[in-house]
Amino acid sequence: MNAEQKGVRAMNIDIALAAATAAGVTGGVILSLGADEKTLISLSGSEAKLSLAAAGDWFGIFSHSAAGAGLILLAAFLLGFCAVAQPFEILLASFRGLGLGVCVRGIYLGEGIFRSMALFLPFATASTGILLLGIKEAFRLSMRYLSISATSENRIGLRREIKDYVFKFIVMAALISAFAALDAFIALLLCRLT
Repeated sequence: MNAEQKGVRAMNIDIALAAATAAGVTGGVILSLGADEKTLISLSGSEAKLSLAAAGDWFGIFSHSAAGAGLILLAAFLLGFCAVAQPFEILLASFRGLGLGVCVRGIYLGEGIFRSMALFLPFATASTGILLLGIKEAFRLSMRYLSISATSENRIGLRREIKDYVFKFIVMAALISAFAALDAFIALLLCRLT
């Protein structure tokens, strides 16, 4: 396979993941139309984040942010080892979008929209980008396993690919942790300013 075909294939998965995430956001907003407003506001997490920031609980904010994105990253990591997990990996991107859609609707229903968006958007955007990179890597490894399972392809080099895969996910987990720490810092800063 030449480099041009690989580039087209990589672009196709990028488009599919972006479309799945956008569809998830739209679905989250639509599903939340009939939900209770107080529930949606609490699901957005901005009030809880501000109350933790008012108490000076930096670690509480950090762990809450890191855990949510970290669980999705872990799911993507594990799905990468399955030869037929590609539909589930696309659904994982939709699931992330669904959560974002519900949260955005809750933010718009609450008070202090600009403050809530400042609390929500930086980490949501950064972590979603990292998660989509992780899902893309999982998709690639799943496709590799599928090609090995469906053909008599040589398995030499798979060990190195898995080492690279694990290393990439360690870096992505570290980035999510760094962004969660920054998210906690922003929440504490906004709490002091308001």
